[in-house]
Amino acid sequence: MHEMRFWWVRHAPVKGNDGRCYGNNDVECDVSEISKFSNLANVLPENSFVYSSQLSRTIKTLRATEDQGFTGVSHNIDKNFAEQNLGLWAGLKYEDLDEKTQKLGVYHPNWLCDPNHTPPKGESYNDLYLRVVNSLKKIINKGSSGDYVIFSHGGPIRAAISFALYTSPEASLPFRIDNISVSRLDFIENSWQIKFINLIP
Repeated sequence: MHEMRFWWVRHAPVKGNDGRCYGNNDVECDVSEISKFSNLANVLPENSFVYSSQLSRTIKTLRATEDQGFTGVSHNIDKNFAEQNLGLWAGLKYEDLDEKTQKLGVYHPNWLCDPNHTPPKGESYNDLYLRVVNSLKKIINKGSSGDYVIFSHGGPIRAAISFALYTSPEASLPFRIDNISVSRLDFIENSWQIKFINLIP
């Protein structure tokens, strides 16, 4: 039986962002709480195929987990698993972003803005969804049965959940995805099964 188990891990908490949205900007994360990564390493399967975005916060989260015993057979960097590009909105305080999107009529209660809206010099959430799905399909088409651990971000993880639910990109936005949480989506014999979402080890 062909079974691919996708373990999505959201990166460690960002530090020093002062209540600002950062999108796909490369910002520092806090990997000082060793116990969290020890717990994460105990949950994740050994000898997994490992993927991450190119952003340092996912790679540092991976390295901190490896330091606590997690082992993968490979590490592939895929820029399609990066967070949404907010363009000129990156760096805004969240309250200022809410005010701006409300004035523009593109406010969304569960996301940074309406998923159809493209921030200036950025990308829409729907664009993010398409690139995440594109990379997932490539992995599925080329991959073999086994475990795939993807260190990523809140937006791409929600996009993967929507894909697994066979629904619209927007449908998964209400899901809470915490830092250093795990969401498992299994692709078995050409269909999806959702094992769990937002497990905090």
